[in-house]
Amino acid sequence: MSTLSFKIRKFEFENRIFISFGIVFAVCVMSFTLFMNFPVISMMIGRLLGISLKISHSMGFFISSLFAAAASFLRIWAGSLLSSQRMMAFPVQNDTLIIKGPYRVIRNPIYFADLIAFSGFTFVLPPIGLLLPLLLFIHYKQLIQYEELSLERRFPAAFQNYKKRVPPLLPNPKNLKDMLTACLEFSINRDGLRHNGVYLLLIPGFITAAFTRNIFHAVIIGLPGIIDWAVIHTKIGRSAPRIAESTEDKTVEIKKNKMFRDILYGQCWEDPEMDRTALQINSDDVVFSITSGGCNVLSFLIDNPKQVIALDINPHQNYLLELKMAAFHELTHKEILGFMGVTPSPDRLRYYRRVRPWLSPESSRYWDKQGAKIKKGIIHSGRFEKYMRLLRKTIIRPLISKKVIDLFYASEDQAERKRLFHEKWENIWWWILTRIMLSRRFNSLFFDKAFFKYLDQRFSFGRHFADKAEKALTGLPMKKNYFLSYILRGNYTSPDDVPPYLKRENYSAVRSRLNRVRMVTSSCEEFFSSIPENSISKFNFSNIFEWMSDKEFENLLFEILRVADSNAVMTYRNLLVHREHPSPLNGYIQSQRELAQELHSQDLSFIYNNYVIEKIIKGESG
Repeated sequence: MSTLSFKIRKFEFENRIFISFGIVFAVCVMSFTLFMNFPVISMMIGRLLGISLKISHSMGFFISSLFAAAASFLRIWAGSLLSSQRMMAFPVQNDTLIIKGPYRVIRNPIYFADLIAFSGFTFVLPPIGLLLPLLLFIHYKQLIQYEELSLERRFPAAFQNYKKRVPPLLPNPKNLKDMLTACLEFSINRDGLRHNGVYLLLIPGFITAAFTRNIFHAVIIGLPGIIDWAVIHTKIGRSAPRIAESTEDKTVEIKKNKMFRDILYGQCWEDPEMDRTALQINSDDVVFSITSGGCNVLSFLIDNPKQVIALDINPHQNYLLELKMAAFHELTHKEILGFMGVTPSPDRLRYYRRVRPWLSPESSRYWDKQGAKIKKGIIHSGRFEKYMRLLRKTIIRPLISKKVIDLFYASEDQAERKRLFHEKWENIWWWILTRIMLSRRFNSLFFDKAFFKYLDQRFSFGRHFADKAEKALTGLPMKKNYFLSYILRGNYTSPDDVPPYLKRENYSAVRSRLNRVRMVTSSCEEFFSSIPENSISKFNFSNIFEWMSDKEFENLLFEILRVADSNAVMTYRNLLVHREHPSPLNGYIQSQRELAQELHSQDLSFIYNNYVIEKIIKGESG
């Protein structure tokens, strides 16, 4: 597209409300002045069918009211998925790609709704009124071409896949088969109803005019709704900010977020044995997992899956996984433990030079500048591990002596450990930890506010983690709990008490299956929209759902349903915010609560409030 053409379409898009109103106004003026003595289209059709002029004229208004009702229904439905802030913004908004509900059948259902409404309007206009849907169709095609340039840059693979499956403006018979799936996803909300009811008053207006056979009665009744919509649209449209229009711009935005500036987790803080038991991975499975520290992705290879897809929106987490995989390619088991930081080693930089050829250019550029992290050991490289070190140095070490910690580890008796906890652990330092170091304000210095966005303001971090610590110290086996060992001692207890992928007996299996790992740096929404239906059989989502609103969580579940194979299983955790599938999806997602509760009671990572196992049930339509 030439620069001039692009500028013209940009102007047309950002002034679309005024251009659309201009088209409607021009055609109506011509209809009511130059062609006022011509019969309206419904009367002309009635004459051909042998129907009286009065009846055909009234029928035209009834038909127009039905078209207005259909357009209102579709507009409100589509607008409930596409928020008013995004839909009414004058600048193009490309932050979200929605492909559920009516967007399964056509890419632009709101434009299609407008065409329906104005096509219905033509029944009570003279033949010149046919220009109305025709000119709007041409106008909308221009808008779509401009808007989709931005979406193609923002979601290159996903949007190309979407374009191949779904037509832009008018539905075709091939896509009508998706109507049932779309209808099952039906929902409306207050925002969609308030800002998309532009044609609602036209419905009683046309019905009234059907009895009076006077089009101005329809206009008088329907005009307040149109004016209200135009004012709101203009107000929201002018206030909307311009957002990043390219993948490169979006990457810059992500890098500005302190969550994504570096490695957040040097290791996984979810117990992979729970997920392995819940998922029951076999050789036919394609497993999806959040990358995080990469430990669980590599542990899943032990179960011989067909493929493991490791996704993280933070590129540094995938760089970490890539380095761990490179170590398996090149180093012996003993060298891996030394390189990663499980056992002492003065040779970590030398090991890095050996594994570097296995890294991608992006990953090697990052790790070439991270000599301090490599020397320390990469399992200690995350911001979360830095936070653990701070707690250990400022609270745990002053709190209790090494001797007391050894007493905890020496005792298998829960009653004895409870006595030690109440007598040796709970003191003034513990109060400082639970009231200050674990406060929301203090944690926000280390973690992005997105961690706490959907958390009840009354929630007590200190009480929550105090309860979890008591459970770990008194109710769970300690000697094999490498999570607790890392918190208390700064490393795993021994080379034998490590995550599954680092165990000696699993070294060969992990090493031989590294080529089955596919790394993706993206959001779940963007990635899932780019892959075919029924692609994945097992899902491990960590606790990412509690970073989302209820609506975002529900929207993602719909996309998971599309890409999941029938009888797929997914696991996820709730740390601070409760998330489980909403009840309307009970027919498609079945909770495995009994097994989840049993596994959660044995969770060595102990920090999570809830563990969820859900099975996806799909019909033949998928």
